[in-house]
Amino acid sequence: MDVCLSQKLIERYLSGSCSEDEILTIEAHLLQCESCQLQVESGRSTIAVSDQSDLTRTIDTTDAYGDSDKTRTYVKEDEYATKLISQVPSSPDTSRASDTSLDSMFEGYDVHDQLPLGGQAVVYKATQKATKRTVALKVLLQGPHASTRAQYRFEREVDLAASLQHPNIVTIYDSGIAKGQYYFAMQYIEGKPLDEYVESEKLSVRRIMELFEKVCSGVAYAHQRGVMHRDLKPGNILVDAKGEPHILDFGLAKLTNSSEQTSPDMAMTSIPGKVIGTLAFMSPEQASAQPDKIDVRTDVYSIGIILYKILTDCFPYDVSGSMLAILRNIQEAEPTRPSKIIRRLNSEVEAILLKSLTKEPARRYQSAAHLQQDIDYWLKGMPISAKADSSIYLLRKIITRHYYASAVVALLLVIVFGFSCFLYQLSGKLRESNTTLKGTVESLNKQTALFSNLALNVSFSDFLQALQADRLRERQNYIRNYYTRYLAEGSREKKAANFLLEERPLAEKVTEFRQEMATDESLFTEFIIAEHYLKDGNRAEAIKAYQKCLSYDLHLKKNRWLAMQTRSRLYELANEELQENASLTTEDRDVQ
Repeated sequence: MDVCLSQKLIERYLSGSCSEDEILTIEAHLLQCESCQLQVESGRSTIAVSDQSDLTRTIDTTDAYGDSDKTRTYVKEDEYATKLISQVPSSPDTSRASDTSLDSMFEGYDVHDQLPLGGQAVVYKATQKATKRTVALKVLLQGPHASTRAQYRFEREVDLAASLQHPNIVTIYDSGIAKGQYYFAMQYIEGKPLDEYVESEKLSVRRIMELFEKVCSGVAYAHQRGVMHRDLKPGNILVDAKGEPHILDFGLAKLTNSSEQTSPDMAMTSIPGKVIGTLAFMSPEQASAQPDKIDVRTDVYSIGIILYKILTDCFPYDVSGSMLAILRNIQEAEPTRPSKIIRRLNSEVEAILLKSLTKEPARRYQSAAHLQQDIDYWLKGMPISAKADSSIYLLRKIITRHYYASAVVALLLVIVFGFSCFLYQLSGKLRESNTTLKGTVESLNKQTALFSNLALNVSFSDFLQALQADRLRERQNYIRNYYTRYLAEGSREKKAANFLLEERPLAEKVTEFRQEMATDESLFTEFIIAEHYLKDGNRAEAIKAYQKCLSYDLHLKKNRWLAMQTRSRLYELANEELQENASLTTEDRDVQ
C-alpha cells in the first residue's frame, strides 16, 4: 500500500472491525510509514466509552482492583455522561445522598469508600450484611449503558474467577445485576501491589523468590482448571500484611480449551490484529496480535517480566518509545542478562529468568507449574531444570546442598583412594612373590614327584627282589605285610603285587591282569608277566618276556627304571645260564 491510511480505515483498524487481509495490509504499511504510525498511536490513546459515546480523553494511572487496561477513560461532561456519573459516583467525595443511593441499589451491602477507579469499572470497599465481612464491590462503570463487549467481559470475569478457589487468588463471593448495574463482590485485600510491597519491605532475593513461588502456585492452579490470566502485572497482584500474594482482575482471562468467540460483539479478546493486555508485560505471542498462538506459556512469560523488573528495577528490553517499537522489541529483542545489571546475582535465578523469557514458547517453561517447581527446587538447594544439562552443575548442587555429608564422603574417598594405591602396590609385590613362589612350588612338586617315584621304584624293586629270593615261602607273610603297607591302593604296583602273589596258575589270571592294567602300561604289564614266569622258575618263558619288553624301545626311553630292571634280569639269567653250562662242563670232565 503506497498511499497513506485514511482516518476512517485507521478507526476501523483500531476498533477491530477490519478483515484479516486488511489487517495484514495495514500492518505491513505501518512498518514502513512513520506518519501512519503516529496516527495509529494517537488513535490507540483514544478509547470509546460505548458504540454511541462521544470522544474521550485518556490518562495513565495504576489500578489495583479496577480494569486491567493501561489507560483509564473519563467521559466528557455532556448530557449522556452526566447521566452515567449520576448513577455511579466516581469520586471519594460523593455526598451522603449518593452513598444512600448506593446502599439502596445494593441492598445486601453497606458501601463505604471508593477504591482506585478502573477503565470500565468502579470498586468500593463495602460490608456484606449477611456475613459481616468486608468485601471489594466491583461495579461496571456504564451500567445498563455499557457496550455488549463490556458486559460480556464483566460477566466472564465473574464466571472464571468464581471457579477458582485458591489461597493466592482473590475469591468471588457474590455477583448479580442491581437496578441495571452489573456488580460482583470479591475478597477484600488490605495490601499493596507486588512491586510496591517488595520495595517497601526491602526483600532479599530469596524472599522475593519465595513470594513468586506462591504467585506461580496460584497461576498454576488456574492453568490446571483451564484458565489463562493473560494480564499478569504487579498491579494485579496484591500482597497482604502477612506477605501472602493474591492474584486478581481476570477481565482478560480466557479458557484454554475454548475460543470464547460466541459472537462478533463478544469476541473482545480473540480479534486478530488487536493487542490485548498491558503492553510492558506482554508476551511475544500477545505482541504479534495472533490469539491462536496464546496459551498458558503467555502467563509464564509475564511472570518472568514481573520477576525481572522487581529484581533488576529494569525491563529486559526497551519498552519506551512508539508502540510499534515496543511491540517489535517484545517480539525480537533478546533480554539483557540480569547479571549485567546486578552483579553477583545467583546464576540459577538468572537461568530461571532467561528460560521464562525465551521468545520461542517451546523453549520456555511449559506451564506455571514447571516454573514453580524450578523456583521450589532452587529454594531447597536442588538442581533446577533450567541448568539440568550441566553435569558439573548438578554435582556442585549436590555438594552444596549436602556440604557436611559431601565433606565426609570426600574424606572417605581420599582414604579409599590412598588405601587402594597402597593395595595396588602391595598386590604388585604379592604377584611377583606369588609368581616366584609358584615357580618354587612347581619345582618342589616336580622334585617331590621325582623322589616319590624314585622311592616307589626302590620299594617295588625291593619287593620284586624279595619275591624272587630262594626263601620266598618263609618270607611270604613279611612280603604281604610290606606291600600292603607301602604300596598305594589302586596303584599299578599294588595291582602287580596282587597278580604276583595270587595262588592261581598264570594261564588263568594273565588275561584278567592285562585287562585290569591301563593301555598305556603295556610295558609294565609285560615286565610283571616276565617276573611271574621267573618266580615260577620258567626261565625260558621269562627270557622271552623280558626280550619282548626290550622291543618297546620308545617306552623304555621314557621309563628308565623298567629298562634298567629288564636288562638287569636278562643279565642275571644269562650269567646263571653260563654258570650252569660251566658246571656241566666240569662235571663231564670229572666223569671222564
